[in-house]
Amino acid sequence: MTMADVLLINPKGFRLINDQTLPFGLLYTAGYSMNEFTFKIIDQRVDPEFDRKLIQELKQNPMLVGITCMTGPMILDAIKISKIVKENSSAIVAWGGIHPSLDPQVTIEHPLIDVVVIGEGEITFNELLKAIKNNQSLDTVGGIWWKDKEGRIHQNPPRHEINKLDTIERPPYELLDDIEMYIQIKDSRGSTRSLNMFTSRGCPHKCTYCYNLDFNKAYWRQMSTPRVMEELKYMVDKFNLHNVFFLDDNFTVNTKRVTEIAQGIEKEFAGRNFTWDILGAQVATLKNVNQEFLTYLEKTHCQSMMIGIETGSARIMELIKKGITIPQVVDVNRKLAKTTIKPYYSFMCGFPTETDEDRIESIKLMFKVKEENPNANVGTMKPVIIFPGTEIYQTALQYGFQPPKKLEEWAAFTWDNYVNLELPWLSKKLRKRLVHLYYYTLLLNPDHLYINSKVFSIGAHMLYPISKFRLKHQIFALPWESESLHFVQRHFM
Repeated sequence: MTMADVLLINPKGFRLINDQTLPFGLLYTAGYSMNEFTFKIIDQRVDPEFDRKLIQELKQNPMLVGITCMTGPMILDAIKISKIVKENSSAIVAWGGIHPSLDPQVTIEHPLIDVVVIGEGEITFNELLKAIKNNQSLDTVGGIWWKDKEGRIHQNPPRHEINKLDTIERPPYELLDDIEMYIQIKDSRGSTRSLNMFTSRGCPHKCTYCYNLDFNKAYWRQMSTPRVMEELKYMVDKFNLHNVFFLDDNFTVNTKRVTEIAQGIEKEFAGRNFTWDILGAQVATLKNVNQEFLTYLEKTHCQSMMIGIETGSARIMELIKKGITIPQVVDVNRKLAKTTIKPYYSFMCGFPTETDEDRIESIKLMFKVKEENPNANVGTMKPVIIFPGTEIYQTALQYGFQPPKKLEEWAAFTWDNYVNLELPWLSKKLRKRLVHLYYYTLLLNPDHLYINSKVFSIGAHMLYPISKFRLKHQIFALPWESESLHFVQRHFM
């Protein structure tokens, strides 16, 4: 067995959805340094032999183990993995990803963590590995927090984001033990053999609840259209794909580029029954496009768009700095209704100062967009999570929020644990009500984008009338449907 210099790990964490997303952060990080170092990637989310492979790799004594992590239950899995690394090797443990980048101080204070990589990892990780290999001090590596041999914490200067994405190497898919573990063979939209890809990073908007404002400094960068098409063609041909899902936080910033990509898809995959989907579409952009733009995307077999609406309350919309209005949401939905492109809308609730009236306005908007566009999936109304580093985090502090002092405590910050969170502007009774709102709005969507389950689809169809009645009239007495879903999610997912 060939020894890897670096072991990169994607922990499991929360898993209600059908999470087969490629570990892009790890892949891009490895790809940047593969000419100088050898890598191994193992993914706890999809690999049934993860435990065996982890111990097997640690026996080879890699010089560094890198672990990516998001806020929520993934933290606990990442900590367990870090403990196993420390017990079975002399490797340095480095954490990266969204949570460590947003809260590096609390992260680096954990005794099992030696280094925290802030933001994009490609260049930073490369310099970190060179310093470790050459037994040099880490004080010259930009973009990290680290501990010295005496356990003292150091914060190095930040690193600027990568401007030209075309300069980044193609993800080294060969590092994955089995690419088939990530390919969705069939999903609720009817596509077969689907993978994800990124074509841009960041988002120019300043929504107060979003990690992007701190992680990417509201800075949007794009791959050129030729590079996108090169990458797309490679993936489709290499893995025999029939669908690609663009995972960009905001794919639609540059509509001219979107049109060019659509033209490339139409030309390259003509006659191949190829389809594509968009995760990050924004009303702030789509409100300015004409009907012909959307009709052309439909012609090139764009199947769906995920669109964050978040609220039906004009007051909350302004408070969270969404940069759109309710009439604009309605107008975009009407445009999409004239196509076969399926919009998947998302909503949130539980913001500081939010009232019952604000939430009722959101529910009204959900039913309005569905009424005017029967093809629409009105998504879920998910309780807002206060992530460190966001603007809403600062607002929460003003309302008495006490952030966790230990890394483990951030694992509780997930919507399925909402009732147990200490959010001073929400009573425990109201937090429980918001969780019910989530589950009943989930049941409005039998073909939910992220749940690939026939059992769920059948059950949601059966319970749709009850869910609709409960939501319209705000009646949550004896919420057995919601409690049942919550139980299944907590114990069987």
